[in-house]
Formats: sequence, structure tokens, C-alpha cells
Amino acid sequence: MLAILIVNYKDEDRTIAYVKDELSKIHSPHLIVVVNNSATDESNYVLAAKLNATLISDIHQKPEASGCYVISSNDNLGFAKGNNLGAEFAMKHFSITHILFTNNDIHFLNNNVVERLVEKLDTLDTVGMIGPKVKGLDGRNQSPEPYSSFWNRYIWMYWLTPFLSSDKKKEMFKLDYPQDAKEGEHYKIMGSFFIVKAQDFITCGMMDPNTFLYAEEVILTERLKKIHKTAYYFPQVAVLHEHGQTINQHFQTARSMKIQFDSESYYYHSYKGVSSFSISIGKISLNLYIKLKSHFKSILSL
Repeated sequence: MLAILIVNYKDEDRTIAYVKDELSKIHSPHLIVVVNNSATDESNYVLAAKLNATLISDIHQKPEASGCYVISSNDNLGFAKGNNLGAEFAMKHFSITHILFTNNDIHFLNNNVVERLVEKLDTLDTVGMIGPKVKGLDGRNQSPEPYSSFWNRYIWMYWLTPFLSSDKKKEMFKLDYPQDAKEGEHYKIMGSFFIVKAQDFITCGMMDPNTFLYAEEVILTERLKKIHKTAYYFPQVAVLHEHGQTINQHFQTARSMKIQFDSESYYYHSYKGVSSFSISIGKISLNLYIKLKSHFKSILSL
């Protein structure tokens, strides 16, 4: 059976609409688990009532039979811990073979996108996770993404090219998503919508709980590599991603950049061997960039 995991953070209406409008297109056997971060009694009630779901306060207790479950979390666990909690619940009580990790701002561009991803994944013995073509609202592909070094991403990009546009920087340092990527194994696939084999997810250690909102999928790539599994891009099916809705709604740009840096620097240090000294230089570069950007924005607004 397929377990579908959604982490909700103060966005009940979007989550409810996603489950009803998009996940209803999935016809293969599945169950839905919504992890409600920073839950309130009201948000738990709304999600459970409108999704006809069973509310779960203790994941270790055997749940009532239902096609949808809402796990209440008083804390904001973030993406990795939230998904681990949902996966632990699903795999503890049900015979789960595959797990779909998905944002709530996804729209299916193919009605059979999930079924085809699972079918393809099951033919690939060396693959642990698979993702479709993910298109943004601007029509550009958001997946897959090549590996980028820490110095390119957080030091050279800020220090050597302060006056270049964001697009030029991405082009120079190969930070943009290739628009002509071919089907096959790639370093990183978009974390907004992907499927893993449940057993591989358990064996590799699940998601790293030390991140909050970024770098989860690339860390999962590294963890899967340790059990000799890879990430696979399957552009034969596609989804539309309204990228950044939750971040834009709840975090200011500077704060979200710092949250991203914390998660990505952890990934680079823990999984790619980047030194603490380099991380410190990167943090200085980022903070300086944020201050200069804020300064020039203030001048332009006068």
C-alpha cells in the first residue's frame, strides 16, 4: 500500500483542497497522513472534519480504520521531523510498500502520475526515490538539480558577483534547474513531490531530523547512496508546483534565507565534508549580502 504524507503548517484550507481535488485522482490503494504542525484544537477539528479523517494524538496507539489520518503535533517539527513522524505512524500500523512525500501546493498534470511513478520505481532495483517533472508557475522545470559546491553556492556567488542578476548568478554557478534534463538517475530531485520505497527509507535511516525546511531531499539522496540506491527523474509524468507558498506566507525573505543556510550548511558539513571554517565564511557572506540588499532597498524606496 502507498502512504501519502503531507506536512501542514497553518494552511488547513490549502491542505484540504489538495486532498480533495488532487489526491482523489489516485486510484491505487493508499492512505493519507497529514502531520499538523503547531496544531491547535481548532485546526485539528477542521482538518479531521473536512477530510473525514481520524485524529491521532499518540502514533503508537492502534488507530481506527480510516483512509485518512491527522497527526496532531503541538510543536512545529519542520519538514523532516514531520515526515518522519508520519512515516513512523504509517509503517507501524499498516503494510506500506511505498511513501509519497508531497507539499500541499501541487497540481497533477497527469491523472495517473502517482501510479506511473510507482510502476517505474518498482522496475529499478538500484533506485530508492523517484520524482516526476515538476513545473513552476513560470513554466520552468524545478527538477532535477545538479550538485553545487558550498563555495559556489554561498561564497563566490555573493563575493564575486554582487552586481549580477539572480538569473546570471544561477547560470554562472550552475545553480539553476536544467530545462532539458533527460530521464534517468540524477543527484537531486525536487522535494515537493517524490516517492520512495518504504523499505529503503527505513534502511537508510529516514530523513535527517537536524534540518527544518531545506536540504531534506538532497540529504536523503546521500543517505540512500550509503545503501547503494540512487534518485531517479521520470519526466514522462508531471506536476505543477506553486513553489514557496508556505515560506512566503509565514517567513520574511531574510529569515527564510537564514533558515535555508542553516539546513544547507548542516548538509554540506555533515554529508560533504565542508569545514567549519568554510561554513563560517559562508555565513558572513550571507549576512553581508542580506544587509547590503536591505540597505539598497531602503535607498530605492526613498
